[in-house]
Amino acid sequence: MVPAVASSSDLVARYEADDAEGVLAALPSLSDAVRAEAWELLRRPLCAVPGPEVLRGVTEEAWTRHARTLAVVALAIGPADVVRRVGSRVLAPDFESDVDRVLASRSHGWRDEFTAATLRSFASETEVALMGPFWSLWWQQVRQRERRGVLHPDPTSADYLVVMVRGLLFTGSVVDAVTADPELAEQRIWSLFEPAPGVQRALLGAERFWDQGNTWRVALVRLALAGVLDATRLLDAAASAAADERMGRGHRAWYRKIPGLLADPAALPAPAEGGGPPLGNQLHRSAAD
Repeated sequence: MVPAVASSSDLVARYEADDAEGVLAALPSLSDAVRAEAWELLRRPLCAVPGPEVLRGVTEEAWTRHARTLAVVALAIGPADVVRRVGSRVLAPDFESDVDRVLASRSHGWRDEFTAATLRSFASETEVALMGPFWSLWWQQVRQRERRGVLHPDPTSADYLVVMVRGLLFTGSVVDAVTADPELAEQRIWSLFEPAPGVQRALLGAERFWDQGNTWRVALVRLALAGVLDATRLLDAAASAAADERMGRGHRAWYRKIPGLLADPAALPAPAEGGGPPLGNQLHRSAAD
């Protein structure tokens, strides 16, 4: 049986030995004081971005073991904004059960702060195109843990909605993604019609540079035509948003075009040949740009 970690020095030793199992076994015994002290001791190595010299000569197996340990330790001892400090690598998609186990060991208050801070970190990313498919990964990491009850984000918050908008744009098909997750159609999507400048910018940002067949406005109309969204509710929500003077003129205009597309589906952009856009929803400019 792996002995429980009782002190910050023990945690440091576990980290340096890449002993993720030892840290996981000790989670029930970690006090907030030990976590805070260990963070101060390990903050710099955890936050450091590995350069080529660090990776040189390291086997794939060894690096995978280290990545797992880093994620487990960072989440076990880090502050609520640990994703901003260490990076999204702490969510370690290859070790979902480990991440969930560590998150469950933290207090409810810490998890709420962590969720809000993580969404803020993602939503504030300015290089939208450069991050590409990472948006889809970030959204899935939040949404899947929300569905499993590990995290409890505020689904009406602007940060949550920005990550949802960009995350689903990069899945390849907003329509398919929403259809596969009924709760989005029943609840989450309707918050997109409330005034929040960051959300409106995320919605409008796709209109010129993304595949025109996979923008959010087109997707909302197609979802209503398919019966996934209530068409009457969509018309009412679009009309209300178009008249909401708390939004900018350009933002209101985006909603104003929805009723026309619902009335004339032939005006919708044709889907890309061979199906939907490729994974990552590649940005492009038209030939005229």
